[in-house]
This record gives sequence, structure tokens and C-alpha cells, in this order.
Amino acid sequence: MLPRWRKKRGIIANAGVSDIPEGMPKFDGVVRILLLIGISATLGLAQDLAAENDYEKEVARAAQRAESFFEEWKKTGNLSEEFLDEVVRGERPDLQERVLAGDRLEEITIHPPQVLEKVVVTVRDLSPITTKLKESDYTTVWRRITKDRFEMWTPASGQLFDATGRKISETRVLRGDGWGREWYGAFLPDGSWVTTDLDELDNRLSLFSAKGKKLKTIKGDTLIPPRPDEQSIPLIGWARSDKQGKGWIVSIGSEEGRGWVKVTPEGKFSRITCPWKECFPQQLGKRGMYTSLQVVSDDGTTKVTRNAASHGMWVAWPHYQLPSGKSLVIPDGGRFGILSDNQTIYVEDSLNDPTSSKEEREGAKIWFFNPDGKCLSTVPGTSVGASLKSGGLWIRLMDDSSLRVDQGKAAGARLSFITEDQQSLIPVELHDDIGLGLFLKGEELALGTWKETP
Repeated sequence: MLPRWRKKRGIIANAGVSDIPEGMPKFDGVVRILLLIGISATLGLAQDLAAENDYEKEVARAAQRAESFFEEWKKTGNLSEEFLDEVVRGERPDLQERVLAGDRLEEITIHPPQVLEKVVVTVRDLSPITTKLKESDYTTVWRRITKDRFEMWTPASGQLFDATGRKISETRVLRGDGWGREWYGAFLPDGSWVTTDLDELDNRLSLFSAKGKKLKTIKGDTLIPPRPDEQSIPLIGWARSDKQGKGWIVSIGSEEGRGWVKVTPEGKFSRITCPWKECFPQQLGKRGMYTSLQVVSDDGTTKVTRNAASHGMWVAWPHYQLPSGKSLVIPDGGRFGILSDNQTIYVEDSLNDPTSSKEEREGAKIWFFNPDGKCLSTVPGTSVGASLKSGGLWIRLMDDSSLRVDQGKAAGARLSFITEDQQSLIPVELHDDIGLGLFLKGEELALGTWKETP
């Protein structure tokens, strides 16, 4: 039989010291508070466990429904409109990958050749991977700007190299409280350069001579005047040398942007419609907001758009809109592009950077599609540059060797890059038409050259 004080309901929650019944131990106020906290925590834990159990049950139910839709598709060729919702809710990216591959994932996977050729690289320049500015880390960025010019930037400095890896110009950026908005700066082949955000949100393009003398600034509103109903801020989104090296291609406006202009070293400017056609082939890459990015082919005729949710369960399930109008959903889809044949589209299903560990890169692969959305092949690894010699793509494999996939259909050369003293180099970006590449060498970025790529 329970003691009398245990039979009185609510006694612990509501009693004061003088209300404790005879026979009940007398706890002081602190102990009572601790008891209340313990009871609340226990109830909260029970509720969390119940919610987690309900969630797991719903995931299992959705996975089962996704499997039934998948089996129906295999039998009839018809895929339910509900399939993707159930795949996402049921956390079954493997089913979506099998659909993308026509359930032939193993057959269309390109396996690298056993033959591994060692390529000796002459290191021309070493730079730290990141730089420090105002107690924050910023990643070094690199760009091929013309056939024989290559640039590397941090918020505080820029370096310009020729096709042999020789440094031909270097500049220091004297900033106030800005940092260059991730593109940092942009050279022309003669060493003149531009930047923005010398002071935070300055909304101006600043032009400098090859010797670092500030020549002029141009406001974003001057480069492209706002529409009467426009609310966006005229930020300088990014700038890049055109492929002839005669002027900069500049993006104006926040959010979706106002458009693009070409700016000469003298400060003259004119509006353009397609920056991809103006820049060196395969080097402009994706542009736009992180929720809506575009890539256009080198000739300006083919466009692919990546749309991604900013939050919620669809974040890791971006949609890729193809030229045919077809939309592909690729689990963990990240970088993407159109190869120089203007037809082959590739998508990388990872968000890794060059310094990602082997464990982080595990399972990453490249998908190749034609404009109609037919999957041509997949290759395990991460992309490290387009091959202008073959029209293909270079892939960093799990063993850090490099495989060239020719226009998304066949395995080409497989190379291992080493220094002259036999140290291994990890590929970051390869330019096989001029035998120049960027590599990881320990904790540094190594710019190097080699004689010939098979």
C-alpha cells in the first residue's frame, strides 16, 4: 500500500514547504526544483522518442511506397508522379539513381584503365591554400582568363601567370572593410586589374593600372541604370577578362542581376547578352544565386539551369532543367557544366572541394547526359577541369590519379602527376591544351607545367 503522501495528486508540483503532508520527507526548495527539472526532462525525452519513432515509421512507409512505384516502373515503363516525393520522404536516393541510369547503373559506369602513366610536373609557383583577413579564412580562387594567362586571387592579393607558369604580375589590394565578394579581383593580360568592395557594399567597380595605381571608379547604377520599379542593389556581382584580353565582362545587380557589360581599360562600357560567349571556353562556369544557377555552352546555344530549395527536405535534391525541357533530379547534385561539344552535360553529385578527405569524397561521381536527358555514363570521382584537347572532362579518382573521359562516353588517359623529385601531386584544375595545372602539394597550391598529355 502506498504511503498517504504518495496518494495526493500533484503534491510535488504544487506544494509549498508548509503543505508537505505528514510522513513525506521534507525537501528544501533547491531539491524540489531539481526534481521538477528531472520530471520535465523525462517527459520531454519521452515526447522526443515518440516523435522520432513516428518519423522513422513515416520514413519506412514512404520508402516502401517508393519501392512499389519503382517496381511498377520496371514492369510498365511508367513512373508515378508521386515517386520523387516518396523517394525524398523515404530517404531512398538509390532508387532515383537507378531511374536516372535506366536501371543500368553498373553497365554505364566507366571504369578507369589499369594502365597508369606518370607525368612529371615542373612546379612554377607555390601559394598558401587560404589567406587570413580580419580573423576569417578565405579560399584562394583561380581562373584561366585567356589562352596564355592564368590568375590566382585572395582578398588581399592577386597573381598573374603566363602559359609556362611564369609569374608576370602581382598586386596587393588595399581594402577598407570590404573583401571583394568571393571573386576578389580580375586581371587583364597586361596586368591591369579591377575589383569591388574596397569598402563594404561600395557598389562600384574600381579600375587599377598594372602598377596598382587607381585609375577610376564606376558606379553600378552607371554601368546599368535601374528600371523604374527595380528595388535591387547595384552590386558588382563579379568580373572576368574577356577571352581576347581586351576588357572585363562585369555582372551588375544583386539577386537575379540586372545584366552584364563589357568594360574597357579606359572605362568605356557597353551592354552584352551572353557572358559565356565572351569568356574563354569552359572557364566561366555556373552563374547566378545558389538557389538558381545557370550554365551556357561556349557558343551560347545550350543552357542548363539548376534550381534548389533554400531550406526544407528538398535541399539535397536539386532540379536540373535541360535544353529539351526535361527536368532531372539528382541527389546531392552540385557542380555542373556543358562540355565543349555543346551537347554533353555533366553533373557532379557532391559538394566537395579540393581539400576534402578521402572519406568525404567516398561515393562521389559524375553523371553525363545528352540534351534530351538520356544518361550516357557515370564515373566515380570529382571533376578537375575540361579537356580542350579532347572535348572531354578530367576526373580526380579516389586514388588521386586523373582520368580523362572523352565527351562523357569513353575512358581516355589515366595519369598520375608527380614532381621532379617524385612527390605526389593532387590535381585541382588541369588545362591539357597548354600542359598547365593547379595541384595540392601538402598544405600549398602548386602551379606547374608538363610537356605533353597523352
